[in-house]
Amino acid sequence: MSADGLYCQPPQLDWSQASGPRAPDYGDIYFSAEDGLEESRAVFLKGCDLPQDWQGKAQYVVGELGFGTGLNALALWDLWRREGPATGWLHVVSIEKHPLSRADAARAFEAWPSLAGLSAQLLAQWPSALKGAHRLIFPDDRFTITVFQDEAERALEQIEARVDAWFLDGFAPDRNQAMWSQTVFDRMGRLSRAGSRVATFTVAGSVRRGLQQAGFSVAKRPGFGRKRERLEAIFAGAEMSAENSPVERTRPCGGRVAIIGAGIAGASLALAFRRRGREVVVVDAIGPAAGASGAPAGLLTPRLERTDRPHVRATLAAFEFARRTYAGLDGFYPEGVLRLPRDDDDRERLALIASRMNADHIWDGEGLWQPQAARFEPARLVTQLLGDTPLILAQIARVEESETGVCLLDDAGRVVLEAGLVIHASGWGASSVFDALDANSGQVAVIAGRAPQRAVVWGGYACAAPGGGVMLGTTHVRGEDAGPVGDAIKGLRDDLALHRPEIAAGLDAEVLQTWSGVRAVTSDQLPVSGPLAGREFTARWRQYSTGRLPRIKPGPPGPCRQFILSGFGSRGFAHAPLLAEALAGDLSGEPGAIERAGRECLQSTRFAWRRLKRSH
Repeated sequence: MSADGLYCQPPQLDWSQASGPRAPDYGDIYFSAEDGLEESRAVFLKGCDLPQDWQGKAQYVVGELGFGTGLNALALWDLWRREGPATGWLHVVSIEKHPLSRADAARAFEAWPSLAGLSAQLLAQWPSALKGAHRLIFPDDRFTITVFQDEAERALEQIEARVDAWFLDGFAPDRNQAMWSQTVFDRMGRLSRAGSRVATFTVAGSVRRGLQQAGFSVAKRPGFGRKRERLEAIFAGAEMSAENSPVERTRPCGGRVAIIGAGIAGASLALAFRRRGREVVVVDAIGPAAGASGAPAGLLTPRLERTDRPHVRATLAAFEFARRTYAGLDGFYPEGVLRLPRDDDDRERLALIASRMNADHIWDGEGLWQPQAARFEPARLVTQLLGDTPLILAQIARVEESETGVCLLDDAGRVVLEAGLVIHASGWGASSVFDALDANSGQVAVIAGRAPQRAVVWGGYACAAPGGGVMLGTTHVRGEDAGPVGDAIKGLRDDLALHRPEIAAGLDAEVLQTWSGVRAVTSDQLPVSGPLAGREFTARWRQYSTGRLPRIKPGPPGPCRQFILSGFGSRGFAHAPLLAEALAGDLSGEPGAIERAGRECLQSTRFAWRRLKRSH
C-alpha cells in the first residue's frame, strides 16, 4: 500500500515487553506497565469527574486524542454500563493516526479479562485502516464510538460535535509533537462546551501553556503509579455557535418522524431512529422494497476511485458500515466479488486502486478481488431493517408544514399522518419535491443455468440468483422507460458473453424472472442528504452567492421540517445505512457520523447553492 493511499499506515509494534505493545517510532508505550486499566480509570475517568459529570445530560460526548488499543473507550463503556443514567447516549469521538489491526487489538485486550465481553463486541466492529470517520454503534448500551483516522489537526477540522470531556492520550509530547500542537488545542476549544473537562497524563509546560492559550484553565493533580503529577483542565471560554454555511450541517428537529418510502433508504432511516428511541412511522404507496430496492438479488461493492477525496472517504466508510449493518441478517452472503476491467484503461485504473487500498482489494492479474464484498437479497434485508416500524400504505400527494410539525395528505386531501418532521426517502419518487434528481432505469434477468462460484462485476454483473439460475444485471437507460424486456435480455446476454464467455456458455434459453426499476441519480453521481432548500434558503444566501460578501453574514435558518435522503443510483444498499445514521444523528443533535468535508459533498442544499451562484 502506497503512502499516498486511502488507508493509514499501521503502527510498528514491539511486543517484546510483557507489559504490552510499544511504539518504537515514538519510543513510547500504549498503556502503563503497572496497570493500564487502572491508569485509564484514574487519569481519564476520575480526571473528568465521571460518572458525576454526565448526570442529568441526555447525551454525553467524550473527545479523545489517541484511540490506540481502545482501552479508554472500554473503561468508559464499562463505567457507563455500571453507573450511567437510565436514558441518554454516550458518544466517544476519537482520533488515531496509526490504527491497530483487529489482531493486534485482540492481543492487547488479553491483558484485561474483566473487559472480555466488551472487547469482543468492539472487535466485532473493529474498523479497517481507511482514512476518515468510522461509526461503531452499540445500541443495547446506548453507546457510540466514532473514530477519525488521520493526523490530529486534520481530524479535528473534520469533527462536528460539542464535547463534554477530553481524554488527551497521545504518545508523550516530546516524541509526538503533532498531537500536542497549538492548532490542536485551539480546535479542541472550538469543539468544547462551556465547562468542558480535560484530563491527561502529562504535565509538560508546552501542554499547559497550549491549553491555557486555547481558553482552558489548567491545574496539576497527583499522578498515577510512578508519575507524580497529571493535568486536569476546564474550558473557560465561550461555546462557539453553529456554523452558518450554504452546506451547513442539518440542525436538530424533534417530534415523531415520518418517512416516505419503504426501500433501503427508508428502512435504514427507520432503524437509525428506532435505535434512538424516537417514534417513527414509514409511509409507502405499495409496501417494503417495492421500487428500486426490489430486485431479486444485488451485489454490495464499494465505489472505487483513485484519489483521497472527501466523498471517496465517505462512500468507502459507508460500504464498511453497510457490511457491518447487514452482517448476520438472513439474505446476506459475504462471499466476495471479482471486479473485472472493462478495457485496458480500466485495467490500469483498477491495478492502481489496488496499490492504494488494503488487503481487502487484491489485484490478481485478471481483476480486482474484493473479499469483503457480498451478494444479498434486497427485499429480505429491507424487511429486517424495517423490523416492527409502523407502516402505512398510502400515496402521499403533498406535505403541509406548520409551526409545530408537518401533515401528510393523500390525493383526496385526507390526512394520512401528522408528525414533527418528514424525510422524503422514496428514491425517484422524491423528485416531486427535489428537482435535482434524474431518472435512470434498469432491468435484470434471471436465466436458467449454472451459477458462477463467485459473483463477477465489470459494469454489468453475474451472480447466483435466489432459488437457482444466474442473475444478470443491469441495464442503464436515462429516463423512466427501461425499454423492451426482450432487448434488455439480449443486451445482458451479449455483455456476459463478451466478459465471461464460460458463464454465458452454461446458460439455458429459459428466462426464469425479469425485473425493472427506476433509480434516482444526481448530476454529480452522489447521494443527497439533508434539508429541502426552499424560498428561505434563496433569501438567506442570494447576496452571498454573488461573491461580493455582505457586511452581515446570513443568520441561522428558521426551523426546517422537511428533509431528503435519495439519489443513490444503484448503490443504495452500499450507502444508505451510513447516510441514514448520519442524518438521524444530525436531527438528534449528536456528533457527526462522517467527516465534515464528506458531509458537505453530500448535503442536499449543494444544488440550490450551485444554482444561486450560476444565476449571476
